[in-house]
Amino acid sequence: MRIHFEIKEKLPEIIEEILHSERWSTLVKEDISGRKLVVIRDPSYASEATVEIYAREITIKTAWSNYTYRLFVLGSNVWCEYNGAYRGLLEQNLLPSITPKEGLLESEVLSSSLYGQEKRKLREYAEDNLKLKKFRRENFNENRTGVAPFDHPKRVYDEFIKEDYVAPLSEKE
Repeated sequence: MRIHFEIKEKLPEIIEEILHSERWSTLVKEDISGRKLVVIRDPSYASEATVEIYAREITIKTAWSNYTYRLFVLGSNVWCEYNGAYRGLLEQNLLPSITPKEGLLESEVLSSSLYGQEKRKLREYAEDNLKLKKFRRENFNENRTGVAPFDHPKRVYDEFIKEDYVAPLSEKE
């Protein structure tokens, strides 16, 4: 699945967090002509991510699943392009703060295994993804019922989102 969404954070804040987070160790592998190559490692697990930092773009690639986050400036806003499995969206431990500016479920899925290049909202993708999982369980003699916790990302799972709830502004804003 490939999706774009605008985020609240600015690139300098994200770069600062990548380089100086207490959640992971940071190793700068290369720092030449406007490109910084960084590896961040989780001290609790044998996981890491590779980060390329440019003036107007950051690319984060996870080692285990090869999910990719591309954070880029478009106009005066910062956007995130995620390319990976639906259940992995914003669920990696080795990610800087990435806060969608608006409801993530209203973001457009640009390409996916369900729809190909046909664009749909993440909400519709989530519903169809769940239907497909249920279909597989019912028709391929899987003994599991319901939805496994790993089937949906916690941050966008429809069941936990209150449509009419307005989140209070954080102290930063």
